[in-house]
Amino acid sequence: MRQLIFRGIDKFVKWHQDYRSAKLIKELHSCGARTWVSPDARIWGTDRVTLEDDVAIHAFTHIFGGGGVHIGARTQISTGCSIAAITHSEQIATRHHGIELPVTIEEDCWLGTGAIVLPGVRIGRGSIIGAGAVVTKDVPALSIAVGVPARIVRQIAP
Repeated sequence: MRQLIFRGIDKFVKWHQDYRSAKLIKELHSCGARTWVSPDARIWGTDRVTLEDDVAIHAFTHIFGGGGVHIGARTQISTGCSIAAITHSEQIATRHHGIELPVTIEEDCWLGTGAIVLPGVRIGRGSIIGAGAVVTKDVPALSIAVGVPARIVRQIAP
């Protein structure tokens, strides 16, 4: 009897997670085929976020899409990442107004656990961002960037 109850609870939890993921995906500006978004990921400004085919966004990732976020095909975003496309002015009088700066992550990229991508950044095709890196400026295609702030440590053979 106990096992039956636990199986029922597990099925309900799975259904609820699938429902939350599907609802989030429907709210996006555009979403490609076979895209997976963890039910534990959070996306604000969904109407400005575009995901291409085969994108995976794992748990506890936060995307602040107010300025526009584009994530290319076959990109993997690990657990606990943060992508922000909005910032604020240094001036006290206007600090409460958001400044929108789009973020573009091109196809075939991989963001390691806890990576942070700041507003206005473009990450080039096939690049890898190391775990915990803070990307403050553009990363060229086929590069590996690590550290705080992120710096290019080497190129990837195509």
